[in-house]
Amino acid sequence: MSAPVEVGLVGAGPWARDFHAPLFAAGPETRLAGVWSRRAPAAEALAERFGVPAFTSYERLLERSEAVVFAVPPDVQAVMAVQAAWQGRALLLEKPIALTVRDAQALADAVDATGVATQLVLTNRYRPVVREFLKQARDFPAIGGRACQTTGEFLDDTFADSPWRSRAGVLYNTGPHGLDLLDAALGRITEIRPAGNAAGFLALTCLHENEVISQLTISGRVPPRRRTRYELYGPEGTLVLDSELLPEDSIETRATLRCEFATAVRTGRSHEIDVHRGLHLQRLLAQAEPR
Repeated sequence: MSAPVEVGLVGAGPWARDFHAPLFAAGPETRLAGVWSRRAPAAEALAERFGVPAFTSYERLLERSEAVVFAVPPDVQAVMAVQAAWQGRALLLEKPIALTVRDAQALADAVDATGVATQLVLTNRYRPVVREFLKQARDFPAIGGRACQTTGEFLDDTFADSPWRSRAGVLYNTGPHGLDLLDAALGRITEIRPAGNAAGFLALTCLHENEVISQLTISGRVPPRRRTRYELYGPEGTLVLDSELLPEDSIETRATLRCEFATAVRTGRSHEIDVHRGLHLQRLLAQAEPR
């Protein structure tokens, strides 16, 4: 068995505290090498909780890590990940990978130039029920599809500590999941025609390369907290993935993500869901912005 991958964590906010740090500290494929955050007290508190160093500089974290995991706003991630790539560190990236196509392209270019392994945290993709849905979709003769993602998270203080989400809205927070799964299930999306507004309710008509058409509706102002449903239509009937089948991140889901990232780092080969997948989704998000 190879030695655990030394993973440095960038960020010390809620997602870093509740997801990333426990995930990579749990092992056995990885070990949490330490934490860095612009908010030093938060980094120190999180590092103390897991018995690892709180680095005083990002450069020091890069020196002590084989791979870097980001739990910071997308625009911050895009810049810092480029620096990590040029230091030869594998990257685990949050969605979206940036807030602009230009920054996403710059990150992808840096990865291509350095050859570092990358992977995205699109949590749905690591859930067994979603993987089974996509497996069935490969053999399902779909002629169209529909998906909805509604949440009440923009009605309360869920994102009080996340200014970027308040600015970018539900499209950039929730949209990557829906666009990714429709794209994976029905074929590559080549064009999006948006209607609605980012603050309330968005309806996206997606044109796929195989002439299939799908529709995705997104809102952050519809209680209860979360409702997700995907439907594929064809002459054989309907293939459905419903949020009732999507439990919160399970131990199995997290272990799959961690194990597959460690494999990407050790082999030097990027995951199927890599920075270029993130760049494709970034371009789709740009198309999906209401005119």
